[in-house]
Amino acid sequence: MSMKNINFESFLEESVNQLNEYTQGNTEHVEVVTYKLRDLPEIDFALVKELRKDLNATQKTFGDVLGVSTRTVESWEIGRSLPNGSATRLMQLMLANPSIKQSFKQTIENENLTKREKSFS
Repeated sequence: MSMKNINFESFLEESVNQLNEYTQGNTEHVEVVTYKLRDLPEIDFALVKELRKDLNATQKTFGDVLGVSTRTVESWEIGRSLPNGSATRLMQLMLANPSIKQSFKQTIENENLTKREKSFS
C-alpha cells in the first residue's frame, strides 16, 4: 500500500484488529512494528515552523494534528513556549520517520481538499 493511499481510519481499525488477534495468541496475520524511542529532543521554534510548513499545514491544522490550539502553535513558533512531551514525541516521530510524516501530510492534504469541496457546495 503506498503512503498516499492510506486511509487512517481503515489503517487504525486494521491495527486494532491485529492487536486483538495478537493478544489472543494468533500471530499469523499480525505485523509487529517496533520503534525505539530516544530521549525527547528539544524542539525549538524554528523546527516547529519548518515541520508545519513541510506538512503544508496552517497553524490551526497543525494544532489539530497535535491536539493543541492554534494559539499554542503560534506560541511555539515565536519561542514563547515549548511543546509538551506528547507533541514533542509526535514531532520527533515525524522528523525521524519519513513515512509517518508523509502519512500526516497526505491526511492534511485530503482534509484540505474536503474543506475546499464543501466550500464550493
